Amino acid sequence: MESRPQLLFVDDESSIRVLMPAVLARHGFQVTAAGTVSEALNLIATHHFDVLVSDLNIGEPGDGFTVVSAMRRTHPDAATFILTGYPAFESALEAIRQQVDDYFVKPADAEALVSRILAKLEG
Repeated sequence: MESRPQLLFVDDESSIRVLMPAVLARHGFQVTAAGTVSEALNLIATHHFDVLVSDLNIGEPGDGFTVVSAMRRTHPDAATFILTGYPAFESALEAIRQQVDDYFVKPADAEALVSRILAKLEG
């Protein structure tokens, strides 16, 4: 049996942190959720992940990029995705600079998110 892709989901909103991992798990991912940057950084340092889906503004504006950067350093082959409720041209440019694989605006379409993750993992 093929092992399930390991996905780290980071969001400070508890309702989203409950809902999205459940949806992602139904699509075959083994999901670990974190609600703070420090929790996410600890998980990145101590576990293997294939995919990161992180809110852009976790505690402070833009601190999702701290999580993306840590994932890039520790797991360079992991696919990284940003979710944000506040899309802006500047953060889109920063996402590109940070080598984020894709960028979703909340409320994110779960099917679109899953298909982009799977496409990246298969690519």
